[in-house]
Amino acid sequence: MLKRIIQVVILNRLHIIVSAPAIMWCWSGFLKMPFRRIDYLIITLTVACICQWNRLSDVEEDALNCPDDLKDAQAKSLAIRILCYAGGTTAILLALFTEPTWKLAWLVAFGAAVGYFYNTPFIPSKPHLRLKNMFIVKNLSSGAGWSLGLLVFPMMRAHMQPDEPFLAAFVYMFAMVITYEIMWDIRDVEGDRCAGIRTLPIVLGINGARIYSAILQLLCLGIIISGLISTCLTPLWSLYLIPSIMLLILIIFFPRLIRYNRNLSHVLVMALNAFACLGGFIATRFG
Repeated sequence: MLKRIIQVVILNRLHIIVSAPAIMWCWSGFLKMPFRRIDYLIITLTVACICQWNRLSDVEEDALNCPDDLKDAQAKSLAIRILCYAGGTTAILLALFTEPTWKLAWLVAFGAAVGYFYNTPFIPSKPHLRLKNMFIVKNLSSGAGWSLGLLVFPMMRAHMQPDEPFLAAFVYMFAMVITYEIMWDIRDVEGDRCAGIRTLPIVLGINGARIYSAILQLLCLGIIISGLISTCLTPLWSLYLIPSIMLLILIIFFPRLIRYNRNLSHVLVMALNAFACLGGFIATRFG
């Protein structure tokens, strides 16, 4: 029964969707920013729509990387499209009508464009002309989308000003998202190559991609350690050393596990969710 539930969660990307409010809550506690409750709904809806839309649009690569996932998505195609159109429209309207300012409108428009065109071609007649197919742009757009959505958007809606801890959190999350994506690209290298997607592992080789992801995690460690030394960050922030150390160990010592064990990527997301919930609880109670 438990195995079946886990399969349903992974198949429908529920663990990725749940990560959005969990990470938001964790950052809210660490940054001492009271994010608005409705923003948890808006961001969760947005992530749900993007995750589900990706299941429909990643046809070429998923046909090789995860054919069972693609078959399930195509069987649910109508329901997924309804969810994406209705959920996306609801999220945009909630964001704009509850905070009708030009700054928020531009941010929402940018986020919607990145989320949609990440897997959807700019020109329908050119299916490969999308953000996901562009070298480096693919990674930068993902990092920007998650960081702006889970940090900048709720910060602006809470009418707070970015300070040093906020900037540290933004850079940390930006680098962390790109690291996760590079690891997934290593896992999906065969399907991405067939689909013509120029990911880091394809362009630079798997070892080159590992070096870049390791550098990003060293950057994350440097941000936290320097913040702790300068007392810009409270000792509680040392918790953020744990994910980076864990990823560095995987990247350096277990490349085959990243490359050939597809379940590892899902386990890492679930571990991230657990870490975010624990961190949010500790920050709220003792921060």
